[in-house]
Amino acid sequence: MRKFGFKVFDTNLHNAPDFVRECADYAAQKEDMFAELMISSRLHQDEFSTLKEILKNVEVRIHAAHSSFGFDLGNKNSELQNRQMFEYAQIAADIFASPSIVVHAGCGHGIECIKETMRQIKLLNDERIVIENLPYFDKSDGYLCGNTAEEIKYIKENTGCGFCFDFAHAICAANSLNLDIEKHLKSFLALNPTVYHLCDGNLNGPTDEHLHYGEGNYPLKHFLNDYTDDNAYITMETGDLSLHNDLSVKDYKYLKTLLND
Repeated sequence: MRKFGFKVFDTNLHNAPDFVRECADYAAQKEDMFAELMISSRLHQDEFSTLKEILKNVEVRIHAAHSSFGFDLGNKNSELQNRQMFEYAQIAADIFASPSIVVHAGCGHGIECIKETMRQIKLLNDERIVIENLPYFDKSDGYLCGNTAEEIKYIKENTGCGFCFDFAHAICAANSLNLDIEKHLKSFLALNPTVYHLCDGNLNGPTDEHLHYGEGNYPLKHFLNDYTDDNAYITMETGDLSLHNDLSVKDYKYLKTLLND
């Protein structure tokens, strides 16, 4: 049974508590739903306790902070900060018994960035780490590594980590690198992903727009049925995390209609 996850940030405890509770209540009623919790900040024990109480009836997977929050595995000067931030993701993974912790590859291009990313993953020393493929650049025009299957495979083989397959990131990278999208996606699929991120978007665009399903032109039915297996965990990264529970429910129902019988 494929499972579909709503995305929630630890900071939503303060800026959108109703959204978190409403999503958790809805997901708790569904066998095929989970939550992907982004640990973007340094939480106090009482905040962890509150999250645990709200999400007590929902399966939770963990996503570590990324470069928008100062976490950059490709930067040697960020090593101490990276380790401190990752510790909070580890605490959350322990609390929620998450078998995976998604991390982004580092910022930058080239083999040196890849090697630094690998070095720091080894230092983090957590078998739950799954590396996420990234676009060629982010919205602020900063370059990112881990945008080809060759790079992700190299990281996996040298660290033993798992793989989080982000469809939009792969499409964006293919467009930036002038690669065939279908071949590019298949090269990532060959790496046996254990976690998936899926939104809608512009099939010809270089940036991830996090569109709700049906707002873009991604062949979502094809992606869902031909690129994910029956036991896939698929996080719905839609709406640029606009914090509307009704939209999260709408996206979940939309995907359900696309599944082949």
